[in-house]
Amino acid sequence: MTAKVNGLFIVNWRKMNPEIQPYAAAPEPLRYSVPWKPIDNWIGVLLLVLIDGSLLLISLFGERGELAQSGLLVLVQLSFLLPVIIIFAWRRVSWKQIGFGKFDWATLGIGCGLLLASYVLILFHNLFLTVLGIDTQAEEMLKLFELLDSPVWFLLVGAILAPLVEEIFFRGFLFQGFRARYGWVRSILLSSGIFAIAHLDPVALIPTFILGNVLAYLYHRSNSIWPSVFLHVLVNSFGLCVVYVATQYSDLIPL
Repeated sequence: MTAKVNGLFIVNWRKMNPEIQPYAAAPEPLRYSVPWKPIDNWIGVLLLVLIDGSLLLISLFGERGELAQSGLLVLVQLSFLLPVIIIFAWRRVSWKQIGFGKFDWATLGIGCGLLLASYVLILFHNLFLTVLGIDTQAEEMLKLFELLDSPVWFLLVGAILAPLVEEIFFRGFLFQGFRARYGWVRSILLSSGIFAIAHLDPVALIPTFILGNVLAYLYHRSNSIWPSVFLHVLVNSFGLCVVYVATQYSDLIPL
């Protein structure tokens, strides 16, 4: 009887004091999941190391110029999909899990803003290299273009195929898998570090790491691969076109 009276008193008291609400439990943190195991990400990284090691040997003992202007460059770039193909076939994972869905176009606008801010950091990085007398990534690209009789394959792969393949592996597979295990902040840093190292270019390590952070954040925000693909295409296309134009008009543009 006493418990019933107390219950009625509490109900009436709440009705008379609507501004006082009972304690609400804090919402649970958002959890991310993927249909593959955390170990699969590290297996993918190991396979990537083997692929990168093979490419490094080819570049050391072969002609970079010959490879960069042939159709073999397409096969080389597609080889970065092998870890995903193997693991997805093993786990029977649908490619839809990569994140080919729709996205909010505002995300792309945010990415452009972050990209402009990142270029400020990259500019200081390049100035620092110049002071030390070290060639920047652009200067290395200029030397490579001078070796090419025709840059068609190099431009097509670098501007279109490479962004798509790299976003599938580094953001759709690697970042997404890491995010389910380590959380999105640490996963952005981790996947971007691997992304930078995988390019096998010491002078581009920091700029590539910065770009990887921007691209991974876009994936995290949208859960779609397309914003990072579009931005990656924009970055590569702009950079390659600027370098190509510089080689064609070297008498007008100081290099």
